[in-house]
Amino acid sequence: MSKPSKFSRPQRAPTEAEVEHIITKADTRDDPAPVASAPEAEVRFTMVLPADMSERVDKARKGAGGMARLAWIRLAIAEKLNREGM
Repeated sequence: MSKPSKFSRPQRAPTEAEVEHIITKADTRDDPAPVASAPEAEVRFTMVLPADMSERVDKARKGAGGMARLAWIRLAIAEKLNREGM
Protein backbone atom coordinates (compact mmCIF):
# COMPACT_ATOMS: atom_id res chain seq x y z
CA MET A 1 0.00 0.00 0.00
CA SER A 2 1.47 3.37 -0.97
CA LYS A 3 1.82 6.17 1.52
CA PRO A 4 -0.43 9.19 0.83
CA SER A 5 1.18 12.50 0.00
CA LYS A 6 1.82 14.78 2.95
CA PHE A 7 -0.08 17.45 1.03
CA SER A 8 -3.25 15.43 0.58
CA ARG A 9 -6.22 15.96 2.85
CA PRO A 10 -6.63 13.45 5.63
CA GLN A 11 -9.32 10.82 5.13
CA ARG A 12 -10.60 11.32 8.68
CA ALA A 13 -10.22 13.67 11.61
CA PRO A 14 -7.31 12.79 13.92
CA THR A 15 -8.12 11.17 17.23
CA GLU A 16 -7.38 12.88 20.53
CA ALA A 17 -4.53 10.40 21.13
CA GLU A 18 -2.96 11.24 17.74
CA VAL A 19 -3.14 14.96 18.48
CA GLU A 20 -1.56 14.49 21.91
CA HIS A 21 1.18 12.33 20.36
CA ILE A 22 2.10 15.12 17.93
CA ILE A 23 1.98 17.79 20.63
CA THR A 24 4.21 15.85 23.02
CA LYS A 25 6.78 15.29 20.27
CA ALA A 26 6.98 19.04 19.53
CA ASP A 27 10.21 20.76 20.49
CA THR A 28 9.60 23.85 22.62
CA ARG A 29 12.03 26.60 23.53
CA ASP A 30 11.68 29.73 25.60
CA ASP A 31 14.87 31.26 24.24
CA PRO A 32 15.85 31.48 20.59
CA ALA A 33 18.42 28.96 19.41
CA PRO A 34 21.98 30.26 19.72
CA VAL A 35 23.56 31.42 16.49
CA ALA A 36 26.87 29.69 15.70
CA SER A 37 28.35 32.80 14.15
CA ALA A 38 26.72 36.12 13.42
CA PRO A 39 26.59 36.84 9.70
CA GLU A 40 28.45 39.85 8.41
CA ALA A 41 26.31 42.96 8.17
CA GLU A 42 25.03 43.72 4.68
CA VAL A 43 23.94 46.87 2.92
CA ARG A 44 21.45 46.36 0.12
CA PHE A 45 20.79 48.83 -2.65
CA THR A 46 19.61 48.99 -6.24
CA MET A 47 22.16 49.75 -8.92
CA VAL A 48 21.22 51.02 -12.35
CA LEU A 49 23.70 50.64 -15.22
CA PRO A 50 23.52 52.27 -18.61
CA ALA A 51 22.77 49.70 -21.33
CA ASP A 52 26.22 49.98 -22.93
CA MET A 53 27.96 49.43 -19.57
CA SER A 54 25.73 46.44 -18.86
CA GLU A 55 26.72 44.93 -22.21
CA ARG A 56 30.40 45.50 -21.40
CA VAL A 57 29.98 43.87 -17.98
CA ASP A 58 28.21 40.87 -19.54
CA LYS A 59 30.95 40.48 -22.14
CA ALA A 60 33.69 40.69 -19.48
CA ARG A 61 32.04 38.25 -17.08
CA LYS A 62 31.41 35.70 -19.83
CA GLY A 63 35.07 36.01 -20.76
CA ALA A 64 35.94 35.35 -17.11
CA GLY A 65 34.28 31.95 -17.19
CA GLY A 66 30.62 32.90 -17.23
CA MET A 67 30.36 33.99 -13.61
CA ALA A 68 27.16 35.59 -12.36
CA ARG A 69 26.76 39.31 -12.96
CA LEU A 70 26.53 40.13 -9.25
CA ALA A 71 29.62 38.05 -8.47
CA TRP A 72 31.57 39.77 -11.26
CA ILE A 73 30.53 43.23 -10.05
CA ARG A 74 31.55 42.38 -6.45
CA LEU A 75 34.91 41.11 -7.69
CA ALA A 76 35.45 44.26 -9.78
CA ILE A 77 34.65 46.47 -6.80
CA ALA A 78 37.02 44.48 -4.55
CA GLU A 79 39.82 44.71 -7.13
CA LYS A 80 39.30 48.47 -7.50
CA LEU A 81 39.37 49.02 -3.73
CA ASN A 82 42.53 46.88 -3.38
CA ARG A 83 44.29 48.82 -6.13
CA GLU A 84 43.48 52.08 -4.36
CA GLY A 85 44.61 50.68 -1.01
CA MET A 86 41.25 50.89 0.67
